[in-house]
Amino acid sequence: MRSLADSNARAVQGSPMTRTADRRKASPQASPSPATPRPTESHRETIESIVVAFILALVVRGFAAEAFVIPTGSMAPTLMGRHKEVSCPQCGVSYAVNAADEPRSGRAVAFGTCYNCRFRTVLDDEPSYNGDRILVMKFPYKLPFLPFASRPERWDVVVFHYPEAPEQNYIKRLVGLPGEELQINGGDLFSRPLDGDEPFRILRKPLRHLRAMLVPVYDDRQRPVSLADRPEWRRWAPLEEGDWSESEQRPGEFASGTADPSRVSWLRYRHLVPDADQWRAILKGQTLDREPSPSLIEDFSSYNTNQGGNEVGSPPIVEPHWVGDLAVEFVLEVEAGRGQVIVELIEAGVPHRCTIDLAEGQATLTRDGNVLGTPQGCGISGPGRYRIAFANIDDRLTLWVDGRTPFGEGVAYDVDREEPRPPTLADLSPVGVGAAGASVRLSDLVLRRDIYYTLQPNASDLEEFGTLRSWDEFRWLVDAMRDPARFSELARLDEPRTFAIRPGRYMMMGDNSPRSKDSRAWDQFEIEGIYYDDAGRRWEIGPWSDFDRAYYEVPEELIVGKAFFVYWPHGKPFGPDIRLSRDFRIPFRPYVERMTWIR
Repeated sequence: MRSLADSNARAVQGSPMTRTADRRKASPQASPSPATPRPTESHRETIESIVVAFILALVVRGFAAEAFVIPTGSMAPTLMGRHKEVSCPQCGVSYAVNAADEPRSGRAVAFGTCYNCRFRTVLDDEPSYNGDRILVMKFPYKLPFLPFASRPERWDVVVFHYPEAPEQNYIKRLVGLPGEELQINGGDLFSRPLDGDEPFRILRKPLRHLRAMLVPVYDDRQRPVSLADRPEWRRWAPLEEGDWSESEQRPGEFASGTADPSRVSWLRYRHLVPDADQWRAILKGQTLDREPSPSLIEDFSSYNTNQGGNEVGSPPIVEPHWVGDLAVEFVLEVEAGRGQVIVELIEAGVPHRCTIDLAEGQATLTRDGNVLGTPQGCGISGPGRYRIAFANIDDRLTLWVDGRTPFGEGVAYDVDREEPRPPTLADLSPVGVGAAGASVRLSDLVLRRDIYYTLQPNASDLEEFGTLRSWDEFRWLVDAMRDPARFSELARLDEPRTFAIRPGRYMMMGDNSPRSKDSRAWDQFEIEGIYYDDAGRRWEIGPWSDFDRAYYEVPEELIVGKAFFVYWPHGKPFGPDIRLSRDFRIPFRPYVERMTWIR
């Protein structure tokens, strides 16, 4: 043990530190070792570090990015304001319901309706979550090494100062550019140069925005449990008996049933939606007063179905606008490289198709039988599993195969907007997947729709159609949506609205168009007075405008920046349900699934 200790002592003495110490003792002229900082100097360095960090934070906040919280639901479902999250007890779909009015009214949201199966759920005991927390890039400062650092462009989500109360920030999507006329017509947006005589042209969303802005209609992977043994409510079904067969082991997986290349076997979607009366009878095991029948797809959004306890006897929230711009997505399993697969979307009775030749791996787009563009190789070659998406949105056909777009941004077509385009009987079954001489399987069928831009928020585009107040009015609309001829006769659209946007001005609208307080409705604040916003905050409004602007315009100097990331949606509870209050439950985790780039 001693020898080991001696060897250790020699090793220490031979270290550079020991030799340096020995030299300092032998040489009085050697430089002294650095002195230990005095406490006051250490504190000063700490304070200086904090000040520098604070200044850097202010610089970043002022010149690069800033954090904001979304208070209301005008941008839902892209961005959530204060809301409740619901897991539908029938189909299991998760959806959000607007709860922005709870702090102001003091009344909890009592009901919400699922977009997937239209089952109304009691929510008054469910927590309400604060809105998304987002990061905003301040556009005047060019930082090319950061994403989304350029100035805002059309379809970007931007934060700006509300022109009538610049101390208040709004967040909307930029839809109108300087020097153009913007028109809202039939749920779509159009534009033309200001002071020109050119016809209006539809505004087509870039695909990076379009995919993010689609609104869910139906997910066949999540079927209502109470309708599982009721085949009359099946949304996807073969057009003729034996055309397609559904797997008993894997519900929602369909196999093509014919190898005849001269005949197309169709699997078609019907928008079979139980209304409130039918759901009541189904749950009680009673006979239905009306047999299931398909209806037109409308601009329904679960987010807008918030109803209070005082509305327990009121009909559920419905929307009266027919939507024909649709997108379908599914998984295609090719068992043999022969035959054709056809995807069809019908709008106003006109078929829009994508025909895929499985032997050649080539896709062809057609509208009403006329070929659009040039056929393209789509990457489907022989047996395999592929994820397919096909969209007819903004007068343009687009195909995705495993995330790739063989036709780029898609193939556009022109439509005469001077003539009305009413729905037809074919629009009751607007989506189909066909097989001709092909051995394939389909699964994971999901249907989505485009945003319907209303002429005004909180109002219908239909002539003489107000808010549904009674069950008779509710049933009238439900019946009309199931009869396209009657709907087209009764549901005539109001005249389009046009907005002239001058240089240096922009126009903003929310993705939740029926409930968004945006450029379309700001003229309601022309009178001075006291107003309350959707978050219940009090604002004193002065004379209508200090800016040279029309009521719907946002001057460029009021734009703060471009929203680019949701960094904290809200804490998501998990594990045991421990409640510190109705809205605060523990434990919770970061909601990583909804932390995302904003498109």
